[in-house]
Amino acid sequence: MQIAKETSGPQTIYKLKDAELDEALGEAVVSEIESEFRLHGIFVKPEFRGKGYGNLIMNAVLREAHTKRVTLCTGFGNIGFFKRFGFEVIDVGDSLVSMEKKPVNSKFLSS
Repeated sequence: MQIAKETSGPQTIYKLKDAELDEALGEAVVSEIESEFRLHGIFVKPEFRGKGYGNLIMNAVLREAHTKRVTLCTGFGNIGFFKRFGFEVIDVGDSLVSMEKKPVNSKFLSS
């Protein structure tokens, strides 16, 4: 498995690729501004769910964004997934929840 990054306009797509199957098993789409990553979506094909592939994709995104705030909107059923990665609920709407993960303080990162 490997994560391939592709840029499409202002967005970056992180694709989890399986060389043997020669296909993407899942992907995440983000956009980046000066101090923030915005996660627009993360998806794993249904036949590959439950194998930790979503975790691999999410970890790749968070490695890139470790010194930036990461924000997203999601359905209520996905809150648990994002909380495992340190996201907190910041706003609750009728059908969507806004979440954020605060940046890691870069001065405390080990080299």
